[in-house]
Amino acid sequence: MRKLTIITFTVYLCLFTIRAEASTLQNSFSFKCMVVSNGIEHEWEFSSPNEFEVENGNVVEKGERAKKEVEALFQHLEVTEIARVEELVKKMDSFGYQNAERFELKWMDASGRLYTWVWDENDQ
Repeated sequence: MRKLTIITFTVYLCLFTIRAEASTLQNSFSFKCMVVSNGIEHEWEFSSPNEFEVENGNVVEKGERAKKEVEALFQHLEVTEIARVEELVKKMDSFGYQNAERFELKWMDASGRLYTWVWDENDQ
């Protein structure tokens, strides 16, 4: 009987696994990511329906170039409801922002749920 229970449970897990899929900016209300790397603050922002902004230190970009950069970062991070902050920081490293000192990400999905991730090297 125990063996049958284990087999049934295993089949159930295989059939009904919980999967969180990466979202897209098109079905998000907002996205804001900030990283401090080598003493410089970098920020990417999206607000629905079509507002994009990128800040690198004191330089601010808007428009099509900012849109491409924000979309590229969002896709690279593969934002999901169950993302782990350590994984996101590691992905920022591979996106070209090594030696992060601080990382913050706020994302509001299409249902209006706000997710926030914060990492600080001093807390490690």
